[in-house]
Amino acid sequence: MIEDLIEIAYAQGAVTCVTQAAGGVDEYELARVDSVASTVTVSVRADGKFAKATSIEGYLSLGQVVRACGLDYRHATSSARQYAH
Repeated sequence: MIEDLIEIAYAQGAVTCVTQAAGGVDEYELARVDSVASTVTVSVRADGKFAKATSIEGYLSLGQVVRACGLDYRHATSSARQYAH
């Protein structure tokens, strides 16, 4: 599911920055629809698994990331759509 979330974020222009942290962790900074002053940082481990998502409020679930960033699964791959409900 994390691959689909990142794919959707790119497609919808929500990815503002990508960096690589220690241990091969990729960090994606995503724009929020509910705040221009803050972002959401999504960390993906080197093995491609979800590590964590954080914002100024603390840790977020993937569902909270989708809502905070206004991501729309209608433009997702068929495998991503199964998680939308």
